[in-house]
Order: sequence, then structure tokens, then C-alpha cells
Amino acid sequence: MKNLTYYNRFGQLSLLAAVLVVLAVPLPSYASEKPDLPEELATRAIIANPAIKSVERQIEALLHKVDSVQVWSDPVLAVDYLNVPWDSWSLGDTPMSGVQFKLKQTFPLPGKNDRRQAVAQGELKVKKWELAERKNKLRAMVKQAFWKLALVRELKRITSRHIDLLGQLVVVVRVKYQVGKSGQHDLLRLEVLKKKLTDDLGDFVKRDKQLTAAINAALHRDRATPIETPNKLELPQARLKLTGYLRLAEQNRPLLKQTLAMSAWHRQAADAAAYERWPDITVWAGYRIRSAAGADPSTDFFSVGLAIPLPFDYTNRHEAKEAEHLSNASAADEAKRSIFDEIRAALETALAAWDRAAQKVTTYREVLIPEADKTLKATLSAYTSDRADFTSLYQAELQLLEFDRAIQIAEITAQLEQVRVELEVGTRLHTVNSEVQR
Repeated sequence: MKNLTYYNRFGQLSLLAAVLVVLAVPLPSYASEKPDLPEELATRAIIANPAIKSVERQIEALLHKVDSVQVWSDPVLAVDYLNVPWDSWSLGDTPMSGVQFKLKQTFPLPGKNDRRQAVAQGELKVKKWELAERKNKLRAMVKQAFWKLALVRELKRITSRHIDLLGQLVVVVRVKYQVGKSGQHDLLRLEVLKKKLTDDLGDFVKRDKQLTAAINAALHRDRATPIETPNKLELPQARLKLTGYLRLAEQNRPLLKQTLAMSAWHRQAADAAAYERWPDITVWAGYRIRSAAGADPSTDFFSVGLAIPLPFDYTNRHEAKEAEHLSNASAADEAKRSIFDEIRAALETALAAWDRAAQKVTTYREVLIPEADKTLKATLSAYTSDRADFTSLYQAELQLLEFDRAIQIAEITAQLEQVRVELEVGTRLHTVNSEVQR
């Protein structure tokens, strides 16, 4: 009897010690610390990414094209062995024989080269805005991958913390099981949940490797290069309404600028095509050296000439090109309207999701998680004194796990939606927010 009493007291002391350990587990910290790592990674990607460099080389090629279209065609120097008998090939057999040197030059009609240069410059502007849009999308892609990586690591950290917490709860339940106040099935339920969370860690590790490799690929470096992510986040806030962000998009989004430049380029090309119907003029001058032939004094000859092409369906051909470019210009105008509608829809969706995520973070951080943690501790304390059943304890732990994950998802969602808004407006929002605050 004394041994049984001693065993019960030992069990109670062990149970109390286990409860004190569980109750001492601190709440996760949510202090603010704004990292600049995603912006740094995005900037490095823009500098190192081969796709960006490829477009930059194309721009260099177009710069040379702008210079080349202004240059006149090269003069042509011709040498003729003229008017010799086919059976002797002698210059002195006939008075018209000679060696003639001819120089020809084609002169473009005034205004043609200027129009050709304007067309080339228009194409260059289109390509520059294409480069800016590629940079805009690459920046967003790197930032989105970064924040997804941060979420994976935070979920892994939370899961590891709850695995430790479950291990401590297992100790509490095992003590009660040993003194006959809990069933084996309760202990098994905790063990199964712990094993399931342990298995989840493998998924987080795999996803971590995938996102790390994607970011490093964008930076054109070894896929295993480590990437740091923050443990503490500052919740971003939307400082403008939808109309304000739409104005930003009109001012900054490279894709809109590209379609405007495309429309202008095709109109310039249409104007140039209309002017190309007027033919260029070719002027030539020749000097013929003659040999003496009988009584002919063999005076050298000088001649000049003027040539223009005789077009076949010349006008219709250039009218067709003009109409083609005007149609493409109209298509670009319609594309701009369509793109702006898509931007509006994307901004509305992103701002709604951003606002909801911010609300959830505040609610979970200030209300739900503190109450869930308090509930777990109170339920554990009641469970040790037989005033709560195992199901209540189990549900309290699951609820805290769900809330811990939910706040992390909401925090990263806010970051992702900010990146999405930056993508749609084409500029970083930290500058905009600073201007609004001033």
C-alpha cells in the first residue's frame, strides 16, 4: 500500500513537472523588422540574368541600326571596255572604242532618311520598354519566390516547435497513463500527430530546395547558393486607393508604355511607307579614254546621266505597307486598353487580398493566438487535475497549431500581394509610401 501511495505521488510530481515545462513554452515573437533582402536579390537578378542581357544586346544592335539608316548608299565605280570589234578587241579599230570610268551615286529624296531614322528610333523605344517590362516581371518573380521561401521556412519552424510541444504533451499523457488515469489510445493519438508533423518537415525541405534553386537560377548562379530569409516581418500597408494605384500604373507600367511606343512606331512606319513611293534619283558621270582611230583625233569623252526607277505597281505596294502599319497601330491602341483593364482587375484582386491578409494578421496576433495559447495552457492544467478530458486537450493543441500557421500565411500573403501590386503599377511602393507620408 505504501509503495502504491509512493508511486502515485511520484506520478503526480512528474505530471506537475511536465505541465510546468509545457506552460513555460513562450508565444512566437512578432516584432517588426523590415528586410531588404528581396529587393537586393531582385537587383542582382536584373544585373546577372542572361535573358535581360540578351535584350540589352538587341538594343545595342538597334542603336547601330538607327545610325545606319541615315547613311547614303555607297557610290558605285564602274569600268567599261566599250565599243570594240568582237573579232579584234582593239581600241584603235573604231573611233567610238575606249575605256570608260563611271561613277554613280543614288540620292534619297529629301525627308526619306529622316523618316527612316524615326522608324528605327521608334523600334528602339519599343525594345527599351520591352526590356523595362522584363525587368519588372523578373523583379516580381524573384520577390514572390523569396516570400514563398520565407513562408516555407516559417511553417517548418512552427511545425518543429509543435513537434517539441507534442513531445512534452506525450510526457504528460504518459504519466497519467502510468497511474491509470488515461487510456493508451490517447497516447497513440498524440504519437500519430507527432509523426505526421515530422513527415511534413520533409515536404518543407523539398519545397525549400525548389524555391532556392528557382531564385538562384534567376540570379544565374549555383542552385545551391544559400539564401537568407527573415524571421520577423513588418506588415506592409496599402497607402493608396485603387484610383491612386491606377494613376501609378499609367505613369510607370512599362507594358503600357511599350504598347504606346508600338502604336507610335507603326504610325511612323506608315508615314515612311507612304513617302517611300517616291523613287530615289541616281546620278552618274563617266569619262571615256579613247585611242586614235584613223582620222579621228581620239578626243576623250565625258558624259553625265540621271536615272530613276520605272515602278511596276509601285504605288499600290507602298499603300499596302502603309495600311498594314496603320492596322498594327490600331491593334496596339486596343491592346493598351485591354492591358489597362487587366491591370485594373489585378489591382482590385490584389488590394482586396492584401487588406484581408492585414486584417487577419492583426486579429490573430492580438486576439486569437494569445487566447488559443491561454486555452491550451488552461486545458492542460485542468487535464492534470482531471477536470478536462483528453479530447479537449487535443483540440486545443490543434487549434493553436492552426492559428500559428494561419498568421504566417497571412503575413506572407500581405507581402506577396504588395509584390503583385508593384508588378501591376511598375514601380516599388516604398517610394510611393514615403511620398504619401510626407
